[in-house]
Amino acid sequence: MTRSIAALIMAAGYASRFGRCKQLTQVGGKALLQHSIDSAQAVCPGKVFAVSGAWHEALRKAMHSEELRNVILIYHPDWSEGLGSSIARGVTGIGSHVDGILVLLADQIAVTAEDLLPLRRKFTGDNIVCSVYAGSRGVPAIFGRSSFGKLRELSGDRGAKALLYDEHVPVVECPLDHASIDVDTPEDLHRWVTTRDHAYGLEARRKCV
Repeated sequence: MTRSIAALIMAAGYASRFGRCKQLTQVGGKALLQHSIDSAQAVCPGKVFAVSGAWHEALRKAMHSEELRNVILIYHPDWSEGLGSSIARGVTGIGSHVDGILVLLADQIAVTAEDLLPLRRKFTGDNIVCSVYAGSRGVPAIFGRSSFGKLRELSGDRGAKALLYDEHVPVVECPLDHASIDVDTPEDLHRWVTTRDHAYGLEARRKCV
């Protein structure tokens, strides 16, 4: 049986350390947020949502200009309360018509569709499937409907990490080293792009040998 899964991308923060709208910063010809949208679309086609907040107007205008595509914005006016509050707003906005919700961060730039597909394959509808990186559980993670109530109760800056250790719900781990890479500053982004391009160059030369 195919489970219906919606993706919820967390993109509400101001990103003060970045110095400008991180979500719309161009990476390889498209907005950073669009990279997450495209990856999520491969796993949750037609059901990709993003929680907006500090930069809502900029993101809305980007949708009108089609700089952002294939996403539904859920505006959170109280975005400054923190990540937990934003997750709760997003889950409430999606509703309970899906079997699961894939939660991921907009700035996990290295996460690809290929990384997310194993999470979907391991999701049964009554479990939680989470990424494991740097020795800890985290997002991206898929939460079944039985966890929606607890997600809606999150508040402040407390994210969903505690739910990933819920003893009352089966939790399946999925190694995902790419999830450990996030972008907090322009230097972080430059470092990742440089590393990625170097890796692509090595792979291209290897194929030519």
